[in-house]
Amino acid sequence: MNSIAEEAWFLRESKKHNQLDIYQARSWLLTAKCMFPLNFDVQMQEYELELSNRNLEECAKVLNEIFRDFVSETKLWEEIELLIHSVETSTNNIRAEIFEKLPSLTQQRMIISSAERRVNITQYCRLIVLLMKKFPETTSKYGILLAEKLVETEKRDIELTPVNHCRKLLVREVLPVICRNGDVGVSHRHFYKWLQKSTEFYAVYFTNSTECDRNVSWSELEELRSAMAGYCNWAADPNKGTLLVDRSSFIKDLFRRSRTDIEDTINRKQIFYTTIILLMESSSKHMQLLESQIRTDSEECSPYILIECLDPDMSASAESSVKQSQELRETFHVAKDAWVILHSNETFEKDFHHLARRWKCEKWFWLQLFLIELQTYEGNYKAVMTRLMTLQQKTDIMSNSTIQRLFTHLVSTCFALGQLNESCSSKTRKIGFVTNLLHPTKNVNPSFELINPTKPVQRKLRLEKLTFENLISFWVQIFLSNLKTKFEFVDNDIILGHALVFSQHDWPKWKQDAYSVLRKIEQKGLFNFSPFCKYIINMPIIEEIAYLKKEKGCKISLESNLPTRVHVTRGANREVEDDFWNSIKRNVQRSCESVDSLLREYLISCQNSLTTCLS
Repeated sequence: MNSIAEEAWFLRESKKHNQLDIYQARSWLLTAKCMFPLNFDVQMQEYELELSNRNLEECAKVLNEIFRDFVSETKLWEEIELLIHSVETSTNNIRAEIFEKLPSLTQQRMIISSAERRVNITQYCRLIVLLMKKFPETTSKYGILLAEKLVETEKRDIELTPVNHCRKLLVREVLPVICRNGDVGVSHRHFYKWLQKSTEFYAVYFTNSTECDRNVSWSELEELRSAMAGYCNWAADPNKGTLLVDRSSFIKDLFRRSRTDIEDTINRKQIFYTTIILLMESSSKHMQLLESQIRTDSEECSPYILIECLDPDMSASAESSVKQSQELRETFHVAKDAWVILHSNETFEKDFHHLARRWKCEKWFWLQLFLIELQTYEGNYKAVMTRLMTLQQKTDIMSNSTIQRLFTHLVSTCFALGQLNESCSSKTRKIGFVTNLLHPTKNVNPSFELINPTKPVQRKLRLEKLTFENLISFWVQIFLSNLKTKFEFVDNDIILGHALVFSQHDWPKWKQDAYSVLRKIEQKGLFNFSPFCKYIINMPIIEEIAYLKKEKGCKISLESNLPTRVHVTRGANREVEDDFWNSIKRNVQRSCESVDSLLREYLISCQNSLTTCLS
C-alpha cells in the first residue's frame, strides 16, 4: 500500500466507528496522527469528529494545532470563516463557543489573517472593527491604520460627495470604536481631522434624501465629539447638557470666558469645533422643520419661509403647533449664536471659511437658504441679495420648493431695500411658474413671529406658510405699494385697473386704496380697462363703478368680449350701453367666487401687462 492509500484507510476505519464507538474512532485517528503527523486531512477529521460530538475544548485544541501547522489550507479557512461569522453575528452557536476557547493570540491572528485575505475594503473594515472590539489593545496598531486607509481610499476614488462608502465606514463604524478603546497613541491633530470629516459627513447625510436613514440621529456625532473631547483635554460640561440649547449655553459661556483667559487655560479648539457642530446640527434641523422635503424629497408639503411682516397692525395669529414653533425658534437661535461666535474671532472666521471652502458649502442649498434667513433677520439685505443672485444661477438643479423659496425671498428683499420696481419685476418674471407651484391647500396653518430683532425695533419678522393663500396677501401689498406710487403721478388706466383688481383681496383691508383709484377715475371722467369683466367681482367696487357711470357721467369702457344680445334701437350707442350693464350684472352674479383663485389666474394671465406697468 502506498502512503496515501494507508492514510485513507486509517481515516475510513475511524469513520466506521464515529456513531457507534467514539473511543475506537479516536484510537484510529491517534494512530494515524502518529504515523502521518504532516497530513492535513488526518488533523481535520479529528476536528470534525470532536465537533460532531460537541467536545468544544478538544475542538479548540485541535483547531489551534491545525492553524499553527496548516495555515494555507483552503478547507481550514472555510472553517475559520464560519467561526468568525458566528462571533460577528452573535448567534451564540457552537462555533462561536469554540472560537472563544481558542488562545487569545490565535483569535487575533485568525481575524487579522482573514482581514488580510480580503480585497473588498468593506469586508476588511468589518474584520478589523471586530478585532478592535474584542481586543482593544490592537486599536493603536490596526485601528489607526484602518482609519488612514479609508481616508486614502476615499481620496483615490475621487468621491463627489462626503456621503460615500469609505467616509460612512470611517465615521459610523471605525471612529466610534477607536474612541472607545482608550489611549490610541495619536496626536490631537488626528482627532481634529477626524472631527472635521465627521461633521461634514453628518451635515450632508442628514440633508440628503437619498442617503438618510431616519433611525440615525445627530446624537451619533455628539457622542463622537464627546469621546474625542476626552483625548483632546477639552473641558466637560458640568450640566452634561444633551439638548441643543443647553450645549449652546455651555459653549457661549466658554467663549465669553476665553476672551479674558490670559493664562490660556481654555482650549479654543473646543470652542471652534463644538460651535461648528452646533451650527450644522441646529441650522439643518431648522431647515428641515421649515421645509421637510429637504430630507424627504417630497413636494407635497407646505413649508415655512421667513419674511418681513409688512402690515404693522397685524398681530400674531394663534400658532398651529406650539411644539413646532418652539423648535423653530430654538434651532434658529442656536444656529444664529453659533454663527456669531464663528465670526467674532479673526482666527475662528479664517479657519471656518477655510473649512467651508473645502466642504464646498456653497453647494449646500439648505445652508445657503438658512444664511439668507439669518441675514434677513439681521437686516443685512445687501448680503442677502448677493447670496440670492448667486443661487439664482443654479435654479436648473433645484427642487421646485427651493425655487419657490428663492423667489419669495428675492421679492421680499427687493421690497425691504426700497426697490419697489425690482421687487415687482422679480415677482412677475417668475409669476407663472411659482404661482402654479403654490397649490391651494385646505386648513392652512397660521403663521407666527420668529422673535423680533431688537434693532431696529419697528421691524417685524414672521414665519409664513409657503402657500398661495398665505403669500398672496404679501404679494398684494407689494404690488399695491408700487402701483400707488405710479398712479399718483401717471395717468394710466391700466395701472388704475390693476390696483382695483388687487384691492379686492381680503376686503375691506384695501378699501381705501380702491377708493383712491375710484376718485382718480372720477377726476378724469373716463376709464378703460378690458380685464374688468373677468377680474372685478367685488360688490362695493362694482357699485362704485356703476355709480360713476350713471350718476357722474364718466365714460367707462369695459370692452367686454362676452357675447351680448343685439337690440334694434334708434340710438347708435344703445348696444354699447346694454353691453356695459349686462357685464356689470354678470360680475355681480360672480361676487361669491374665491378672490384667491381669481387672483391666481389673474397673476398668470396678466403677467406681461403687470410687468409693463411696473417697469
